[in-house]
Amino acid sequence: MKRSDVTPGHSPRPLKTHITAALKTHFAAALKAPLAAALVGFGAMQAQADTLWEIYLQALDNDPQLAADRAAYHAGLEAKNLGRSALLPQIQGTAEASKVRSDTDRVQSQFNDDGTILVIPTTTKSDTDDRTYSVRLDQAIFDLPAWFGYKQGKKISEQAAAEFSANQQEMMLRVSVAYFDVLRAYDVLEAAIAEEEALAKQLEQTQQRFEVGLTAITDVYDSRAAYENAVARRLTAQDDLLSNFDALSVLTGGHHDSVAPLGGDFAVVAPEPIERSAWVDFALANNFDLKASRLAADAAGYSARAAAAEHLPTLTGSLNYQKYHSDGDLEIDSQTIPIDTTQETRIAAITLQVPIYTGGRLSASRREARNLAFQAEDLSNLVERDTVQNTRTLHRAVVTDVSRVEARQQAVISAKSALEATQAGYEVGTRNIVDVLLAQRTLAQSRTDFANALYDYIQNTLDLKRAAGLLAPDDLQSLERELNPATPVYRVAEAVMVAPPTK
Repeated sequence: MKRSDVTPGHSPRPLKTHITAALKTHFAAALKAPLAAALVGFGAMQAQADTLWEIYLQALDNDPQLAADRAAYHAGLEAKNLGRSALLPQIQGTAEASKVRSDTDRVQSQFNDDGTILVIPTTTKSDTDDRTYSVRLDQAIFDLPAWFGYKQGKKISEQAAAEFSANQQEMMLRVSVAYFDVLRAYDVLEAAIAEEEALAKQLEQTQQRFEVGLTAITDVYDSRAAYENAVARRLTAQDDLLSNFDALSVLTGGHHDSVAPLGGDFAVVAPEPIERSAWVDFALANNFDLKASRLAADAAGYSARAAAAEHLPTLTGSLNYQKYHSDGDLEIDSQTIPIDTTQETRIAAITLQVPIYTGGRLSASRREARNLAFQAEDLSNLVERDTVQNTRTLHRAVVTDVSRVEARQQAVISAKSALEATQAGYEVGTRNIVDVLLAQRTLAQSRTDFANALYDYIQNTLDLKRAAGLLAPDDLQSLERELNPATPVYRVAEAVMVAPPTK
């Protein structure tokens, strides 16, 4: 089934005002103003319509959410390096320079042989420049907590990579949702304008029939009510289109006035492979959210093992070299003695540390880490079940969408034929105005339903590939080839206040 088969005789893009010059009653002025305000002059539009791939490339450089995800990814990659650092040699060098001055007055007393006391006062002054240099190397020889911390860091870095892959796929979905929501809103607006134009013409004809006595005033009131409701729906659709254009700016940081719509030969096909179990298998093997949850569970498991290993002894080897030099003068009772001292110290040691009692901290830490590991494992199981269920649901939705789009296509054709038959019956008196208005509403709703079904199919297809872990930029490029930039979809102008028509 192709999109070109949907609405025979329907007006091509861009939107046009179809109200004819035949509207010469007082309703014509009320109609032309809001409809003209719904469109921006083509001369004010950009010459080249933005395409899906162009929006995606702009979002790669400007989307704040992706930038934040990229920063989180690079931060997560450092977990492996942080964990490995505890296993590598730790080398530390220090240098200290100091100037020391001291003054000491001391009195010494001693007993002489004759029993008298001899008092000896001593004055000491020193002025030295001291220099100390040292280098220390520590190497873990046996440290199980550090080893498991390294294994945990590796899993956290792998988890960051999986999460960033999921974030990139999510960004593709956000781009596609924003882009096709513009096209969805445009098709809804197009249907709303077509309904408004048809009801305006119907209102004029009903007014003319009333003036010559061929119909009752109630038919005029019914037509007027239907028309005013159509105006309200058109204004709502117009605002939705503007909002969806603005949503593109959130992703790209730029301004967008036009985008390329789907071509008329866009085909709706069933997912390949058609077997639901195959998609579930793809999801279990490739879904990045599931991969990230499994890696998070593995990391939590290593964290629990590291906490349990804190009870074990650690063995550390160390080498220490220190050089001390002092240069200055020492003055004792006016006698000066030069100072020139150099001392070198070399130490090689092996240190065994055994935790004996830490106030219950290690036991509490072990229990906490173990329960966090249980939590991560349960969350991983939950993500796996959700992935399976979501994949099945999306596969079912895509298969249903194929039939639903075809059914909505036939509904548009049938509604158009029903409207023509109802209008013919109204002309000969076999149908009333309510039947005509209802048929007009049914046609407009059928066109809206078809647009929703078509874009739901596109989005559900991309969501299915995302759930299966298969979504890639190539999928956006495939959709890009289905677009037709030659007939762009334009941004509409803001709504303006228009006085209601007089009775």
